[in-house]
Amino acid sequence: RNELARKVAKDFLLDLQSGTLDLSPAFNSLSSKKSEQTSDPNSEDEADIGGKRKRNAREPPKETDLSAAPKAHPISSDPRRISIDIEQAQSLMRKLDSEKGINENILSGPDNQITRDKSHGNSTGPVIIVRGLTSVKGLEGVELLDTLITYLWRVHGLDYYGLIETSEAKGLRHVREEGKGSDVTINGSEWEKNLDTRWQERLKGQDPLELMTAKEKLDAAAVEALDPFVRKIRDEKYGWKYGCGAKGCTKLFHAAEFVHKHLKLKHPELVMELTSKVREELYFQNYMK
Repeated sequence: RNELARKVAKDFLLDLQSGTLDLSPAFNSLSSKKSEQTSDPNSEDEADIGGKRKRNAREPPKETDLSAAPKAHPISSDPRRISIDIEQAQSLMRKLDSEKGINENILSGPDNQITRDKSHGNSTGPVIIVRGLTSVKGLEGVELLDTLITYLWRVHGLDYYGLIETSEAKGLRHVREEGKGSDVTINGSEWEKNLDTRWQERLKGQDPLELMTAKEKLDAAAVEALDPFVRKIRDEKYGWKYGCGAKGCTKLFHAAEFVHKHLKLKHPELVMELTSKVREELYFQNYMK
């Protein structure tokens, strides 16, 4: 899961720097576009001398995806809310990147970030500087927020406006909906409170998917269950050795910890059998939650 997230993040940031990033709410828009470019030699891309293709301009999200995507509360389009969500989405991105070992993300700042004040016009807030091979671009406001929440969705399976975090992104994420008049105020405060509460708790907590797997508990149960399968053997020439007690295995090691590693790697069916009771308990706990 972490390795896949690192790969998707790398591809995402490369597309951002090259100007070919699609901000569509669909998860598969990135990969489908790449496959189309690879298979269609007559696409509208221009081929350079090295055979690489480059897109002339960043494509807007597909209208079909936008119309079909689930909608957030109209208050999500309020300028005040946009500023709050930029900061919150960026904080989430930093935390989730850290959990999965993703480094050197240009969207994280502060090396690539500046803050505009009123002396630079009406626009205020952070600006992320994106440096490509032939151009330099500043991401700010709505475009910056859309880039952040698209990254969260495709890399981390986090639907920001949908208040959902999954192991992988599928389908369409929630998008903002322009509101008019009373639509913005109806249940707006309650929706904002739920959104902020959800993600502030995530910022303070651990990866919920990691907690559900209870890796530490499973590892501890495996160590305890595998101990009887570590055989201590006296060798006249080399002293004490540690053997694998799995049926039919004659491997010898210098330390008990190496036997444990061997059992997990070469005899996974034995480990699964010995930890089945603990796993069943964890599955039941997750189901009840």
